[in-house]
Amino acid sequence: MGLRIYLLAGFNGGSGRGLTAALLANGLYLQGRRTMLVRQTYAGSVAAIDPVGATLPAHCTSLMLQPPFELTAGVSIKLATAINQADARFLIALKHLAIAEVGADGDVVVDLCCHDRACNRATMRGAAVIIVPVRTSVLEIDWAFRSFSHFRDKQRKRRTPVPTLLAAIAPDRERDHQRALLEAMLRESDPNREAAPSEPVDLIVEVPFLDSSCLTALLFEHAIWRDPQLMERCRAFAAAVAVHADAYVTRMKGDADDL
Repeated sequence: MGLRIYLLAGFNGGSGRGLTAALLANGLYLQGRRTMLVRQTYAGSVAAIDPVGATLPAHCTSLMLQPPFELTAGVSIKLATAINQADARFLIALKHLAIAEVGADGDVVVDLCCHDRACNRATMRGAAVIIVPVRTSVLEIDWAFRSFSHFRDKQRKRRTPVPTLLAAIAPDRERDHQRALLEAMLRESDPNREAAPSEPVDLIVEVPFLDSSCLTALLFEHAIWRDPQLMERCRAFAAAVAVHADAYVTRMKGDADDL
């Protein structure tokens, strides 16, 4: 089956990326997959309390984003950007870590940091799917959609782009409104359906919503992951994401066979 890397990405902090990554890792783990959750850090980032790492059944660890290359003063901005976009050091380190921890056919969920080099082209090429969490407020939806569009635009010249999904985080009573808004934005941003040949609804997956009582319990390191209802919703979330990963791996294999 091969190693599968699930990237949780986005440019704005507080988007729910870390918790969404944990929920996905839990869902994959509950499906019997060898699963690891990796938090990407960078020099200067502030360590925080980690109740997820203390309670999640799947293995959790962190991995540092390497510093930018030291380039000569005469290098143009365009060339420097191209070099950093091709920087595969984090991806190589991630694969070595993953194979050591979960094997060559495991699942790795990566909570990428907000650094502008975090989700570069090299890292994207190694992924089976890219997931952008999105909350319910208009500002949060706008920020998430900007990230989503950026990751898709980076891949427009690729024969087989990595699936990029919007992970909707909302209470049940707000899901219909959020989905309708996201679908409208997807249609407006891609009227010819070039980047998204499927219906916009296929690019949206629903994240299990944790209310304040669940978040409080998690903060105090209670084992919320054993709740039967949450387990079932995590499985459903992971299954929805895995459908896109499976289809992408199949297409990539077909492209390789054609060469």
